[in-house]
Amino acid sequence: MKAAVWTGVDKIEIQDLPLPEIAKEEALIKVRAAGVCVTDYHIISGKLQIGKAPNVQGHEICGEVYKINTDRPDIKVGQRCVIATSLGCGYCDMCKNNKQYLCADSAEIGYYPHHGGYAEYVKVPVSAIVPISDKVSDEAGAILESCVCPTESIMRVGVQLNSTVLVTGNGPAALAYIMVAKAMGAGKIISVVRDEQKAKLTLEFGATHALNSKTSNVEEELIKITNGKKADLVIEATGAKAVIEKTFDYCAKGGTIIQYGIPGDEEQVIVPVKKMVTEEITYLGAVGNTKAWYPLAEMIDSGKLDVAKMVTHTFKLDEIDKAFDLYRNHDRKLIKAIIKF
Repeated sequence: MKAAVWTGVDKIEIQDLPLPEIAKEEALIKVRAAGVCVTDYHIISGKLQIGKAPNVQGHEICGEVYKINTDRPDIKVGQRCVIATSLGCGYCDMCKNNKQYLCADSAEIGYYPHHGGYAEYVKVPVSAIVPISDKVSDEAGAILESCVCPTESIMRVGVQLNSTVLVTGNGPAALAYIMVAKAMGAGKIISVVRDEQKAKLTLEFGATHALNSKTSNVEEELIKITNGKKADLVIEATGAKAVIEKTFDYCAKGGTIIQYGIPGDEEQVIVPVKKMVTEEITYLGAVGNTKAWYPLAEMIDSGKLDVAKMVTHTFKLDEIDKAFDLYRNHDRKLIKAIIKF
């Protein structure tokens, strides 16, 4: 099979690899499309130390079952699917509670030593297969993984009908948060960005208001929009220290903050504990995704979400370096790129 193999810092080679052998309760997936994640770029470029070369990266996978070794009657050869890539030991308390991503032995398909979706075929546990219907396109399936963590964290806290949600950032996760909040019944969805072009983009994805923090006082504008209440749910999707600290000023009393963005290891973020306590603000970290795969696929199937519109660039496997060039060059048109087989 043809695969894009990460062989060293900033080195990707298209190689012919043998088809993986599958054991009991494993399947071989024929990849139809794979999302290109910025995390893979950071790993391949040496900016992020996760795993080691050589390895086939790619943890956003849409495909079809090519071969399967299981007694389960519900998944057959030919079934289109996406892959829930989080792996755990299977028996610890975290795994028993469907939180494999918090397992002490957690791993992920697409990170060393597990080959991922930048190949014509990928081996996965049968338990990782999430069937999808023909209403979920390959493009949507290829980037579904990038939406599951935002979806799961919103599922944890819920969105009250007609409530106000504020989202900081304009990357794929922020756009996913906006779309999911709208689908779940939010009344006002306010995006906070630092660029007029990106502000317009968030409006296209469902935000009702877009505030440019470079040119306006976000807190004052928020008070006007909400008649003094502020946001019931604040979602921080930038990881920037200054933005994280401001989220507490955007949150209504009794509200909730979802912290999705991760600051740099060297940054010390100041959290106003007194304000959190006296105003009963709930502060929630979001990193997991295991519970959202099926609900998200069903929302796409029903037409409530159109995640495929986040796909801005499509490449063939042997053009994968062009996809990473989009990150290298900070391409302003990029939202999500995919590899199409």
